[in-house]
Amino acid sequence: MTRPPRVLHVDPGREWRGGQSQLRLLAAGLERRGVEQAVATRGDSRLAREARALGVRVVPLRWEAGLDPRAVLGTAREAPDWEVVHAHGSHALQASLLALGLAGGAVRLVAARRQVFPLRSPSVWRRADVVVAVSRPVRDVLVAGGLEPRRVRVVHDGVDAGELRAQRPGRLRAAAGAADGELLVGTAGALVGAKDHATLLRAAARVLAVRDDVRFVVAGEGPERPALEALARELGVADRVALPGRVEEAALSLGDLDLFVMTSAAEGLGSAALEALAAGVAPVLARAGGLSDVAGAELPSVPPSDPEALAEAVLGLLADPGRRERVAAAARERAELFTAERMTEGTLDAYRAALRTLR
Repeated sequence: MTRPPRVLHVDPGREWRGGQSQLRLLAAGLERRGVEQAVATRGDSRLAREARALGVRVVPLRWEAGLDPRAVLGTAREAPDWEVVHAHGSHALQASLLALGLAGGAVRLVAARRQVFPLRSPSVWRRADVVVAVSRPVRDVLVAGGLEPRRVRVVHDGVDAGELRAQRPGRLRAAAGAADGELLVGTAGALVGAKDHATLLRAAARVLAVRDDVRFVVAGEGPERPALEALARELGVADRVALPGRVEEAALSLGDLDLFVMTSAAEGLGSAALEALAAGVAPVLARAGGLSDVAGAELPSVPPSDPEALAEAVLGLLADPGRRERVAAAARERAELFTAERMTEGTLDAYRAALRTLR
């Protein structure tokens, strides 16, 4: 096939996190390549609004539950008109499998896997023609779950480096209450257990016991927020560690940070870390899951769930501005491996592989 395949994306659209942001970047990249595509999702979701803004047709679905029969039927009506259905996540995969079973035909199924946790339903994932793994550790989980290695493609997330370099500073510093002259260490992401922000707070307590010119900010919302606020009070750092909730367009203020830290105990890849790299912020990353793909051998990393090692790494970089600038330069260079263009090309290759595969 010389022309690009026609693609229907399926995503529940009930939230806006890394997966939905990556789907927006992918849709934009496919639009630039003239790929005919549509996004099947909740019609009132942010994902639907972002797709429409790109000029991508939205197939509105009623999708309230994890596996909503109305979403299955809506996908089944639409799917036969496409060559590839790209299911973004486990719920989308289950709905797409049922939809294609109802619709029949020769539509190929590509599934996106972003999580590094063991598969709950390996047989479901084995029914996809190709599974796109967001990192090498995610690929290893899929193969351990019984997928044929030839059906798994590693395609790293991408970032729009040009967009991120056009920083609009001030929002994160304001959210942290950071004064002029204070150093700011922070992160952004959902406040969920796998992100292990508790390790960051415990490391912050060690750093703040040594230095009085540092503030921390943890931008994001999620179910762990009350527990993290309680831990900050228990550690005596609530006045120096801000948990401001969601900060609008936080990615465009990452340049406010003197250090970006990601402490995830389990991470498929880490979109926020990629954004920090592209923004030219020196990072310290936990060696957990796909973050090892992000850090490589060039960037500082520490064992997961080790606040002492994290505090030592943070203190070392804060004490040495020259080294911090060298790490920031290495981060900008490494970000070139994780562009939206590379992600789009890798995904197109996965579509072509699916079309060569008989389910």
